[in-house]
Amino acid sequence: MEVKVEKISPARCKLEVTIPKEKVDAEIGSLYRMMQKKAKIKGFRPGKVPMSVVKSLYRNEILNQALSNLIEKTYPEALKETQLLPIKETSIQPETIREGKVFKYAVTIEVLPEFELPEYKGVSVKVTPIEVTDEEVEKELNALRETHAELKKIEEQRPLKVGDYVILDFQGYMDETPLQDFKATDYMVELGKKQINEDIEKKLIGASIGDKKVVKLHYPKDYQNEKMAGKEIELHLFVKDAKEKVLPDLDDEFAKTIGDYQNLEALKKDLKERIKLRKEKIRDEYIKNYVLNSLAEKVDVELPESLVEEELKSMIERATQFTTPEVRASLDLDKLRKDLYPDAVLKVKGQLILSAIAKKENIDVEEQEVEEELKLLADNLKVPLEKMHTPYVITRIKTRIVGEKTLVFLKEHANIKEVSREEINKQEKKTVREDVKQNEVEK
Repeated sequence: MEVKVEKISPARCKLEVTIPKEKVDAEIGSLYRMMQKKAKIKGFRPGKVPMSVVKSLYRNEILNQALSNLIEKTYPEALKETQLLPIKETSIQPETIREGKVFKYAVTIEVLPEFELPEYKGVSVKVTPIEVTDEEVEKELNALRETHAELKKIEEQRPLKVGDYVILDFQGYMDETPLQDFKATDYMVELGKKQINEDIEKKLIGASIGDKKVVKLHYPKDYQNEKMAGKEIELHLFVKDAKEKVLPDLDDEFAKTIGDYQNLEALKKDLKERIKLRKEKIRDEYIKNYVLNSLAEKVDVELPESLVEEELKSMIERATQFTTPEVRASLDLDKLRKDLYPDAVLKVKGQLILSAIAKKENIDVEEQEVEEELKLLADNLKVPLEKMHTPYVITRIKTRIVGEKTLVFLKEHANIKEVSREEINKQEKKTVREDVKQNEVEK
C-alpha cells in the first residue's frame, strides 16, 4: 500500500492511498466466494451456482462492497503510517474499483494546526487593588434584612405605596368577553418592583384595600402572543388585601439569627471577607482571560472549521436553553450565529494555545481528578457512574482540567501590576470577555 500526504493548509491535509491490485483482487475474490455460498438462484442448488453466473448477477454489488471494505481496512493503516490525527474527515473520494487494477482513494481531513507559540510567561496585566467599602457591606446587610423581612397586615387606613405587597383578584376582558387565561385570585405582587405592567402599578399606588379598578392594556401588533397582538384588554382589578414589609432591626440579635455570629460587628466582618473573596475570584478570571486573549491576538493560525462549528453550536445551545419555545421560534439564528462566531473563533484558538502550552510544560491530569469529576457529573445528572465512563466524556473532562491548570500556570507567571481604574479602561479594549471585565470587580 502506498500513502501520500498533501498539505492543503495548516489545518487540512489530503491523504492519497493506493492499494495494489493483488490486494484488490483478493478482496473481490473473497466476496465473490462468499456470495457463491449464500446465493439462491433458481435452477441451482445452494452453493453450486457457477462463478460466472454469480459475477454476472452480483458484480456491481460485490465491487461496491469491496470498495467499502478496502477503505475501512486501509484507512486506519494509512493514518498510523503517516501519524496523522484527524479531527474530522471532510470528504472521501474513491476512484472506480476494477479487478486486476490498483485502487486509489483520497481522504481530506482536518488536523490540529501547528503554530509557533508566542512568549507566554510574564504577560503584563494591570488590575485595580481589591477594596471593600463600607457601602458595599451595608448593601449586603440590607439584602439580608430584605430576605428576613416579615409581611404584616396593614392595620391603618392608608393608601397603598411603593414597597407594599398587594393581594389581587383580576379578570381580563376582550370585546367584553372574559378571557379564561387572563384571570387570577389571590395574586400577590410587591409595588415598585416592576413585577407587573406599569399601567397596572400606577393604578394600584394610592388605592385602598377593597377598591375596584379598571385598566386598559394596549398590546402592540408585533406582540409575541398572537391572540393579544394589536388588541385592547380591559383588566378589572379588585384590591383584596395588602401587607407591609417590616424589616428586622439591624442589631446584634439580628446577627445571631443569620448564623453563628456573636454580634453585628462579627457579621459585618464576615460579609466584608466574603465580598473580598468574591472580588478576588472575579479578578483571577479577569487575569486568566486577559493573558489568554493577549496570546491569542499574537497567534495567526488557520483553525479547523469543524472545531469552530462545534463550539458555535454549543454557544447557541447555551444561549437558548432557557428560552421559551415562542421566543426560540422568533430568534434570528443567522444573526445569532454571526454575532457569536468571533467568540467561537477566539475560544477555539484559546483552547489550541492552552493545549500547546500544556504539552510544552508537561501539564497533565491525574486519573483521580478525572474520577472525581466523573462522580460529580454523575451525581448532578443523577445517572449511574459507569455510564459516565465513555471516551467522549473522559476526553472532555481531561481537556477542561488541563485547560484550567494551564490558565492557573499562566496567571502564576504573569506580571500583575495594580494600577488606577483609568489605566484599566485603556487596557481592556477588546482583549477581555465582557463577563469578566475588571470593572465587575468594583461593583
